[in-house]
Amino acid sequence: MSTYPIPDNEAERQAALEEQHILDTESDEDFNRITRLASQMLGVPTALISLVDRQRQWFLSRVGLEATETPRDLAFCAHAICSDEVMVVNDATEDERFKDNPMVTGNPHIRFYAGVPLQTRSGFNLGTLCVISPQPRQLAAHEHQLLQDLAGMVLHHMESRRNSYRCTLTGLQNRRPFYEAGQREFQRARQSGEPLTLMLFGLDEFPGFCRRFGQQHGDRVLQEVARQLQTDFGQGALYARVSEDEFAVLDTGPEGQQTVALAEAVRSALSVQGWMVEGVRLLLPLSLGTACLSAADSGFKDLFRRAEAALKQARLHGTTLPG
Repeated sequence: MSTYPIPDNEAERQAALEEQHILDTESDEDFNRITRLASQMLGVPTALISLVDRQRQWFLSRVGLEATETPRDLAFCAHAICSDEVMVVNDATEDERFKDNPMVTGNPHIRFYAGVPLQTRSGFNLGTLCVISPQPRQLAAHEHQLLQDLAGMVLHHMESRRNSYRCTLTGLQNRRPFYEAGQREFQRARQSGEPLTLMLFGLDEFPGFCRRFGQQHGDRVLQEVARQLQTDFGQGALYARVSEDEFAVLDTGPEGQQTVALAEAVRSALSVQGWMVEGVRLLLPLSLGTACLSAADSGFKDLFRRAEAALKQARLHGTTLPG
């Protein structure tokens, strides 16, 4: 079996895949409908939405296959993403690339394969929509078009999902993807023993500010807060707008108390500097709740819950509180 090829734009392609925030997520019925349709309409037992990761292909959706992922060096899709055309293998036992592949010589005994690259608007092939059969066959012209149409549906759902993961106003992650990324960072910190600090910043009296001065000025405040947080905490942190007037920063760098001290300095500076509205500088104070990873935390949800409780108390008392 030959070694799988590497796309010329592999580094950029991998980055585009990771930006989708979709690897290792739970099953989504929108994608499952597409694989069921592909299987039924082409009369094959197996249909997959395969995303080609660094060393594996991971199945976003699957019909007729138990495995959730396979090594990249066994993946037909690793070959398919190197072209913008539909890749068709009529009989894998007669194809030099695949005839010795364990997935051909053993279960699931692949003979026929057809895969459509899932290409983003920027031109990166993230993976494929593919169909597989243990019987040799060919792909008819109308089936060729059908697969391409279904692949277009996959990309549409992926784009919609990605857009829903971002706050369109600030460009930060929304609550759900931040929570998922936080859980991954929690597991990594547990294994490495490194510190992990969650900070929640709340704009006090923000609804009243918007009612008085207008939503346009409120939107500008949100954008400026988002920019300032990213400037102060740098590229190593994770950011999100987790509610209408709350921002989250997850810092995986310095020891917790150093990060908390920086967070308080940022909160104080933003509160003091105020916001220019029609030539007048207005104060809009922020509250801050923090939580540092502890041995008692069983998951990121515990860290988030403590930070939320600390922010709630800080808003009641007008101060910064740890969780």
